[in-house]
Amino acid sequence: MDYWTGAWTCLLISLAALMVSPYVRSLRPYLSPVYFLGEYAFGYMFIAGCRNRAMGALLSRRSLRLLAPALALSVVLAQISSAYGDPFIFHSGIMALLFLTAYRALQPARATQQAATGFTVMSAALFLLSLDFALYVVSFTIISFKLGSLPLLYLKYSSVIDLILEILLGFGTVMVVMDDSRHEVEAANRELRAARDRLEVLARMDPLTEALNRHAFYSLVENRPEAPADGVCGCVVVVDIDDLKPINDSVGHTAGDSVIRAVAGSIRSIIRAGDLLFRWGGDEFLILLFGIAEQDARARIEGLNQKLAMFLIPGATDPIKISVSFGIAAFGKVSEIEVAIDSADAEMYTSKQSRKQSGSLDRANSFQF
Repeated sequence: MDYWTGAWTCLLISLAALMVSPYVRSLRPYLSPVYFLGEYAFGYMFIAGCRNRAMGALLSRRSLRLLAPALALSVVLAQISSAYGDPFIFHSGIMALLFLTAYRALQPARATQQAATGFTVMSAALFLLSLDFALYVVSFTIISFKLGSLPLLYLKYSSVIDLILEILLGFGTVMVVMDDSRHEVEAANRELRAARDRLEVLARMDPLTEALNRHAFYSLVENRPEAPADGVCGCVVVVDIDDLKPINDSVGHTAGDSVIRAVAGSIRSIIRAGDLLFRWGGDEFLILLFGIAEQDARARIEGLNQKLAMFLIPGATDPIKISVSFGIAAFGKVSEIEVAIDSADAEMYTSKQSRKQSGSLDRANSFQF
């Protein structure tokens, strides 16, 4: 795109020099080389842009040395004055060659990006411009050497044809650039959507256990519609880790995190793919079991303490006994889930208190013994 911008800038300078030249005769010796050099620079930079767009090729400092012969040729052509057509015979031939080279440089792009209409428009304009300037070679040869006469209609509209073809070339260039911009915007939008999706996942997931969090639960409850028949039924399970604080105090918070991850992993091993696991608090989990009776749900969850019986914490020398307290409540539709959570939480609290009293009684009996 930068090469094409440079090319059209060079053409603008060249045409400006050509337009000013008839009105400022004193500057004509200087403006004529500017016109020729500007046209050659236009063709050269346009070829560079086509090669860059089709193959990713870049101009090097060595490539820019070719502008030196172009400058010398521009000065020489500007000094030719034996006949009006003489310099333009060579000039038109060079321009025809430049346009044809640019046309061929676009070949890989036409082959790989057939859907881009801009390449078709550019290619057509370049090919027609090469023919147009090749015809100029013939025309100026006929005029310079008085080999015949040219049709008046051709002489009258030849400059208009040049303008139309160059506008067509500019239009094709703009189409290609706009198509590139559209692809860049689409790619940026895809990246933004992917980033948004990743952020949504992170916002709904507990980083320690990779379970869903409370935010995910409330989004589910608020956005999930009731089923048209008998609603979404199932069971709620509230699970709380017993004595996590003493583990943190005695072995460290890293060990406590390992316990939390172990409980989450054990829960995943006993629930089904369609069930949902949430980290409800620091040492508390919520499980939604869908389409299951309370008796079957209880049978599943009661095996959890067996899985956690003797868990070896990384860095600890001895296994640490882990246990959980839980409560279960059934629900018949989505709107009943929060009430079921309160019921399951109350049962879990009762179970935890019972475990603590049982543990205290066992220690007292042991001491009495």
